[in-house]
Amino acid sequence: MDGVLRTEKVVLLGLLTLLGATTTLPTAVAAMVISLGAALVAAVVGRLMRFIPEIPEAVRWSLLISVGFGVSWLLAELAPQVLPVRTGAMPYLRLAGIAPIVFLGEARETTMREQLLSWFVYIALLAKMGFFRELFGNGTIWGNLISTGFVIPADFLAAPIGAFLLLGTAVLTTRLAVRFIPSLERLI
Repeated sequence: MDGVLRTEKVVLLGLLTLLGATTTLPTAVAAMVISLGAALVAAVVGRLMRFIPEIPEAVRWSLLISVGFGVSWLLAELAPQVLPVRTGAMPYLRLAGIAPIVFLGEARETTMREQLLSWFVYIALLAKMGFFRELFGNGTIWGNLISTGFVIPADFLAAPIGAFLLLGTAVLTTRLAVRFIPSLERLI
C-alpha cells in the first residue's frame, strides 16, 4: 500500500467497523470507544510481550488479536447499557477490536505521529459516517426525530450500500482535495 493516502489506508484497515457500526451516531461513538479500548489494552499487552523476546511473531500477533477480540466483545456487551445501540450493529461492535486499525500501534515500522494521525482520521470517519447515515438515512440525530420538513430520510443511506457510498465519497473528496491542493498530501 505504499503511495496510498492515509485516508484510504484507514478505510481499508477499519472497513468492517466503518460499514457495520455507523448506522447511527451513538453506535459510531460506541465503535470509537470499543476500538480505542481494544487498542489501548492490545498496546499494553504488546509492550509487556516485548520483555519476552523468544515469543514467535505469529504467537505474538495471535495473542494481540485474541486480546483485542476479548476487549471488544466485553465492551460491546456493555455499550447498550450506556448508549442507544441498535441490535443489528452488535456483531460489528464485537469485532471492532480485531480491526487492523486497532493494531496499527503495534506495527514496528510506524511512528507515533503516523499512529495518532491514522487514529484521528479513523475516529473522524466513524463520527461523520454515523452522523450522516443517521441524519439522512433515518431522519434522526442521536435517536431524536428531526422536523419532517428538514430532511426526507433516504433509506438507502441507513443500509449497507449507503455506507459504501459515503466511504467512496470520503475517499473521492480526499483524492480531489490532494489533487488540487498538493500540500494536503502530507497531512492526509
